[in-house]
Formats: sequence, C-alpha cells, structure tokens
Amino acid sequence: MENVHKCTSVLQPLIAEAKTNGIPLAENAINELVAVTPVPLQRDALESVRSVVKAHRNAAGSSSSQSDFADTVNDYIEKLMTRLV
Repeated sequence: MENVHKCTSVLQPLIAEAKTNGIPLAENAINELVAVTPVPLQRDALESVRSVVKAHRNAAGSSSSQSDFADTVNDYIEKLMTRLV
C-alpha cells in the first residue's frame, strides 16, 4: 500500500497543475509502481491508483485541463491493465 501512496502522491500535484509536460512524470510514477509491485498484486494496485485519479478528476469540476489530464492518466492505467495476465 505504501507504493500506491507514493504513486498517488506524485500524481495528485501533477493533476492539479494539469500541464502536458507532466504526463511523462505521471506515466513514470505508474511504471515505477508496477515495477515494485509483485505481479499478483499489480491489478489491485493499479485499481487503487485509478480510483484516486478518478476522484481527483471528479473534484476538478469545471477545470477541463485537470479533467483531461486525469483522463489521460486513467487511459494509461487502462492500457497497462489490459496487458496484465
């Protein structure tokens, strides 16, 4: 769970800033989470991160840039999840 918290701690300010140059940093944080998480737990870890990102997206309200950033991060998580066995 510590690794999920570490990942979401990186993602939260990136979503708040919603700058496109933050996308590689977000992807890197997610990739690091996957790399340190045992295979059987990766899906659950990604689900946890995805729920936090969705909550931030919903909290963004009228900020389309924050919503778009969160959607991009969630799309990346979805892509990774489809690759998990």
